Amino acid sequence: MKRIILLILLFVAISSTSCKKDIAGAGDNQPPANYNSALATLLDSLRNAHNLPALAGAIVADTGVIGAEAVGCRRYGGPANVTVNDQFHLGSNTKAITAVLLGILVDSTLLGWDSTLPSIFPEYAETMRTEYRSITLRDILSHSAGFVRDPSLTLTTQTVRDQRAEVVAWALKQPPANARGQYLYSNLGYIIAGAIAEKLTNRPYEDLLMERVLKPLGITTAGFGPMGTVGLDDQPLQHTPQYVPLQPEAAADNPPIYNSAGRLHMSIGDWGRYIQWVLACEAGHPTLLRPETAHTLTTGVVPMPGEGSYAFGWVIVDRQWAGGRTLTHTGSNGLNFAVAWLAPNRRFAVLAETNICTSTTPGSMDAVISRMILFHLNGH
Repeated sequence: MKRIILLILLFVAISSTSCKKDIAGAGDNQPPANYNSALATLLDSLRNAHNLPALAGAIVADTGVIGAEAVGCRRYGGPANVTVNDQFHLGSNTKAITAVLLGILVDSTLLGWDSTLPSIFPEYAETMRTEYRSITLRDILSHSAGFVRDPSLTLTTQTVRDQRAEVVAWALKQPPANARGQYLYSNLGYIIAGAIAEKLTNRPYEDLLMERVLKPLGITTAGFGPMGTVGLDDQPLQHTPQYVPLQPEAAADNPPIYNSAGRLHMSIGDWGRYIQWVLACEAGHPTLLRPETAHTLTTGVVPMPGEGSYAFGWVIVDRQWAGGRTLTHTGSNGLNFAVAWLAPNRRFAVLAETNICTSTTPGSMDAVISRMILFHLNGH
């Protein structure tokens, strides 16, 4: 039976780490292995402490990936067969990468951050709801356009590009869920962002992202949707909250229209390469983008409930361990979990990914990130 798993933004502050490793009915995991790498040993101890099938982690500087390791089991309870080249699902961490693509199009003068929906989609200028006629690309990428969280329509076309166009036509007729300028997390907005890239270039979003963002950054393991080959444990399998491994079939992820909102996967090393690029941009050494464009991507636009602000695919908050400003985001399709914390003032970042998402996984991954930060700052 086809099912849709909603992408979620799970924001957990490092200052309130909570660890719970006991999960009813989970059974026993594999014992720690003996690794040559201190980082791999640390990750494997954390993996066992939090009862995760697999765990990947990286420590990154603006000059390169300091360390990237992956440990554990592709299938829960199976052999410790995960490698550093294995692919992990990024979930909504995809959003910041999609924003880079839109930034490239801004630099190409195909549109601006303040381009409005009628100027981008003139075919809907007269029929879209009045509330959307002043909505800009900046509003869309910062979750302040008023769009609902997720689309709820029956798609009738076959190609992903045509389906995204269907979503745009549907979305512009729906009542806003929030006033413009107020934060409301919206996967729909980033699906529309993918459609904007296609509208302006007459190219599929997926091809554009690979050609203009990922390949220039040396990323070679990226793909969309569930990782691996059906019938083969050749990549980490996704797991239900009950620790049941799932085959990498279409029903084990959100529909492909979500590619621009949260369906990317890649190795931990390749994700580290992207994060290194973000840190280099923060240090004033951007490539792919003009300096002012790179700065715009990580500048908070709309206040978030509680603390911080949302930029274009990044939550901006202050943390003492980071020397002030941080960039962070999480991603999950309900079967995986990935989190990144960047400390530009200290010129490093920590990343962690796992191939399961239970009710305790966000807290467990927060604990993993906290321990990796201490490992980097203290050397042990």
